[in-house]
Amino acid sequence: MADMIEIKHLNKYFGDLHVLKDINLTVKRGEKLVMIGPSGSGKSTLATLIARFDDPESGSIRLGGVDLRDISSRDLYNTVSFVLQDPMLINASIGRNISLAKPEASLEEIREAARTAQIDDFIMSLPKGYDSVLGTDCSLSGGESQRVSIARALLADTPILIMDEATAFADPDSELEIQKALSSLVEGRTVLAIAHRLNAILGADQIAVLEEGKIVALGTHAEIQDNEHYQALLKQGGLCGSEEEGDADE
Repeated sequence: MADMIEIKHLNKYFGDLHVLKDINLTVKRGEKLVMIGPSGSGKSTLATLIARFDDPESGSIRLGGVDLRDISSRDLYNTVSFVLQDPMLINASIGRNISLAKPEASLEEIREAARTAQIDDFIMSLPKGYDSVLGTDCSLSGGESQRVSIARALLADTPILIMDEATAFADPDSELEIQKALSSLVEGRTVLAIAHRLNAILGADQIAVLEEGKIVALGTHAEIQDNEHYQALLKQGGLCGSEEEGDADE
């Protein structure tokens, strides 16, 4: 099952700082695991390791039983897509930004992904439509950028999705549209998500609570509801601040 994530005894350091400490997680096919915790707890660092932006000092991450380090970049990004707080758009046309993961995609395929991501109408309202170059012909709000990123992930159509809550910095007018797009995106996929807001844990098959680089609680809401660390986050009214990074600093 290429869409199963297994993380075993994973450790990550930044200099002398021990950022992730003996992390063990399994996300089964079709499951949604949500990671929560205070800023700086290691959530985003873990997401970047799964994206292979960096490697751990020890331990392993396996996709479908194969160590990440033994998977080519091409195969990895055909298996895993990402929706991060920074959408990582490039100075190119909007169409090109959406089709980065599938360069051979037709305009109709690109538009279908954009329609599902609730951004096609906006793009078509621009004088150059999908040929509009970001930073030259148009600029996008945070919510619009996120929906372009979601369209890219939809077009990639990978079995695994890594998501750093895309609505964390969305303006109120965009948040509902982004939530609709995300609902379409996560359907039928194996999802590992970082949550910054309380409502993001709804529907999770597992919740992993991280603190100071350790998993201090893991299970369903019912299974961990009495855990002191989980309770502390729930009582805050929101789960945590942004990782801006808290974690990348790590």
